Amino acid sequence: TENGRPTLNLERRLDHDGHPLAITAADAVTASGVSPWNWREPPGTGEPSQSYEGRVISVKWGDYIKKIGIDGTACAIKEAIKSAFRLRTKRAFWLEDEDNIVRTLDRDMPLGNYTLHVDEGLTIKICMYDEADHLPVHTEDKTFYSEDDFRNFLSRRGWSCLREYNGYRNVDSMDELCPGAVYRGVN
Repeated sequence: TENGRPTLNLERRLDHDGHPLAITAADAVTASGVSPWNWREPPGTGEPSQSYEGRVISVKWGDYIKKIGIDGTACAIKEAIKSAFRLRTKRAFWLEDEDNIVRTLDRDMPLGNYTLHVDEGLTIKICMYDEADHLPVHTEDKTFYSEDDFRNFLSRRGWSCLREYNGYRNVDSMDELCPGAVYRGVN
């Protein structure tokens, strides 16, 4: 080793599962005998580190599991979940416990394991017309996650509302849309 650092031998296998990028515990120990990956462990004591003492829940989304502290406000818990799972949209989400009970986000929620569910939105079909002949050309799928999404969509197109394709009912609120239905824009 040079400068007190262990050298990495790329010729040998690094783990038992054959994953070439894995680092074994022996490779990750510095000359002082302390693993650089365990930043909570005081240097040189060799004793296990203190774990977080606050209220913590375990949240699973797909293959990912994160521990989330719930010592803050509902808004802070929501932001912690969004950050932990890198949710960058305005999509609604909720937590269900192991008994499939939807839980509110607050510091008094029961400790345990939760599953994160993200709103899939409301998908409709928009019929696009040829401006000159007023004939339908094609349909496009459009998914809305919030009333703001719906309003922005209408304003970008210059439409005041949507009308059911084979009907006369005008829709000017996302709550009035029917999933999978076909609509056309109204100026």
